[in-house]
Amino acid sequence: MSKHLTQAQPATPPGNTALLYRLKEAEDVLALSRTMIYRLIKRGELEQVKIGDATRITASSVRALIERGKQRKAA
Repeated sequence: MSKHLTQAQPATPPGNTALLYRLKEAEDVLALSRTMIYRLIKRGELEQVKIGDATRITASSVRALIERGKQRKAA
C-alpha cells in the first residue's frame, strides 16, 4: 500500500459560501505564511474570531484583503 503525498487543499475552496477559514485554509487561500497571516490579523487587515479554543479567520475579511490588493494594483 503506497501513500501519495499531496498538497493540502482548503476544505472550502475560494468562491464557496464558507463564513470562516481555519488558519491553514487562510494560508492556502491567500498563499501566505502563518506568520504573515498573524501580522495581517495584528494590523487589523484580517478579522480573527475565537470560538472556544479554535481560531478562525472570517471569509469576508479574506475577500476584502484580496479586493484591497486588486485596487492598489489598479491604482
